[in-house]
Amino acid sequence: MPAWRIGSLFGGCRKSGSRRSATTAAVQLRPKQWLLRCVVYVGFTIALLATATHMPDRVRGFVLPALPIVRLWFDPDAQHRLHLGEVPYDLLRAADATLPRDAAVLLVTSGRDVRRLEYTTFHRALYFLAPRPVWWLSPAPPDGTWEARWWISAPLTAESVSAIAKEKRASYVLAYALPHELPIGRRVAEWEDGYLLQLDGNGSRMGDPPMRPTDAGALWPIQASFAIATIFLLGSLTLRAIGRLGYHARGIEAVTLAWTLGTGLVSIGMLWLNVLGISLTGQIVILTFVAVIGQVWNRRAWLAGAQHVGSVLREGRRLKPNLACVLLLGFFALQTALVTIMAVGQPLGGWDSWSSWGMRARTIFLDGSISPAVYADPSRASTLPYYPLLVPLIEAWLYGWLGAPDDRLIGVFSVLYYLALAGVSYSAVRRRGATRRLALTVAVVVASMPYVTLLVDFSFVDVPLAVLSTIAAVYLIDWLEGGSPGTLAIAALAAGLMPWTKREGLGLVVVLCLSALVVTWGSRRAWISLGSVLIAAALLSGPWWAFVAWNGTVRSEFLPITVETVQANLDRLPTIARMVWVELFSAHWSFVWPLAALYAVGLMVRRLNFRATTPVIRQTVDALLLAAVLYLGLMSLSYIVSDFVPYEAHIASSFFRLVAQVVAWPVLWMAGRSLYEG
Repeated sequence: MPAWRIGSLFGGCRKSGSRRSATTAAVQLRPKQWLLRCVVYVGFTIALLATATHMPDRVRGFVLPALPIVRLWFDPDAQHRLHLGEVPYDLLRAADATLPRDAAVLLVTSGRDVRRLEYTTFHRALYFLAPRPVWWLSPAPPDGTWEARWWISAPLTAESVSAIAKEKRASYVLAYALPHELPIGRRVAEWEDGYLLQLDGNGSRMGDPPMRPTDAGALWPIQASFAIATIFLLGSLTLRAIGRLGYHARGIEAVTLAWTLGTGLVSIGMLWLNVLGISLTGQIVILTFVAVIGQVWNRRAWLAGAQHVGSVLREGRRLKPNLACVLLLGFFALQTALVTIMAVGQPLGGWDSWSSWGMRARTIFLDGSISPAVYADPSRASTLPYYPLLVPLIEAWLYGWLGAPDDRLIGVFSVLYYLALAGVSYSAVRRRGATRRLALTVAVVVASMPYVTLLVDFSFVDVPLAVLSTIAAVYLIDWLEGGSPGTLAIAALAAGLMPWTKREGLGLVVVLCLSALVVTWGSRRAWISLGSVLIAAALLSGPWWAFVAWNGTVRSEFLPITVETVQANLDRLPTIARMVWVELFSAHWSFVWPLAALYAVGLMVRRLNFRATTPVIRQTVDALLLAAVLYLGLMSLSYIVSDFVPYEAHIASSFFRLVAQVVAWPVLWMAGRSLYEG
């Protein structure tokens, strides 16, 4: 078979449709070059097969148990009872309806199941009783574990409970499943599994309805659609401004960028409007007004967009059916259906999704602003109140449109971020001249990894961070390869939003900048990109981190980094290396990391043993793999100074989320390299 036909069979580059296609299509595939291209396709096939083998377990372990909860959509209380299991939902909801809005509460538990049921009950009390301060007293002795940091160990005596309540300025005691009654205060409410005591002269509010409804009304589809549409409109305005810098996104790429950049800029706008003293409702009105006026002002873009959509549809009708693409789209559609079932229609289930991000979104909505209860309440120290607010503000944005903190609909945003991750992976490869089949394969591989879908199922913030990091990396490489200033603007915006999404975003910014400098040998464009990214991060994320540092609310899950601390914990290295190795080579990542390692070895062997007929082009795409290795290496070493007890639990609960933040990079690197190697 001629070399050009081999290239066509395995997804070679087209002669048009990309500014890189002419370069990559100009070289015919020689046998050893063709072999490297085959390795990529075989590797991606292995990745998809590994994903498929996990789907039955995923359906049995997650999807099927969720269906009884989803079926109870029209009975939110029944959903919560079934979802929370042993946790006393009715007790907490009744206490929320009874307590004054500004009351401080001391939760008292028996100590019989302190690290499981009572620990979860305390955090659910923080969630359902928000924005009130809630403290936790238990007679269980501290055992040095992470959970033990959050309960106050004291005997269940009237004197002890009264003293702790006075110290924490709690005017109410919520007793849960105690072995005997507390002879203090005045009982103002009683339920099957607990009761409420008033310790001072505040009037009882027993029987009052909840402060606000907890579930969305019948119009929630329309309200949620407006909330999402406004974000897309603001994101499209941003892309239109970037277009003046010479880069015009189209199709899937434009939709992906509009959503991702739109959510980031909406949250930044909400933050600064809050600084001006404008309530959540006012923020929604102002930002919606800006979106509508901006679109009316640029009404010519509507006609251009309609013409573009029409051309895409006409092109789609001319495409010949392709069995591989149909199978890939069907597999992706199945994955999307499964994550939608898990993410939407039931209360938030992932621990951090409700105990940290969701709790602050609920507090912002109930207070109507970013109040001190969000970032300065010492009773909520376990929920990481210093963490940035992109996701909580976007969730509060949805609550504001719905008129209720209905966390069953938060998963809509998770699904949209999931689609954005697939979209940015598809468009990144497609712009480099790949066929639709190769681009679609890359997108499905990235979006179908079991751990990626798990994080979407539970609405963790790592998927939004993965989308931002992938956009930042892809467009930074475009700029380094001679792209327009618009590509640098997109990269800088995405990178600047990463520390505003999660603390680890700052580490991602650092490794991206270092990798850009290394692979380009410190070129002028690399230094320009470094300055642009750092300025964007300082402007977009810097104010929040400066604010929480000024307020003294920044905490760390790590010991002080000193020579003595590192030396004392060096014996952790073998365990850390073993756990990291097992994680990266797990089938839950569809074997992407070992495949990338094998492909890297193949490239090195090729450079040593095979002389190409064309000059070797400096591969800026290598920054993707280099940055991923640097990031995971640095994050792995950080566990040496982990303050968790045991530290192995810290690795098990967090490292897979760190991997997810850069999981698209090795896949895009292999695809990009296969195009260059052609």
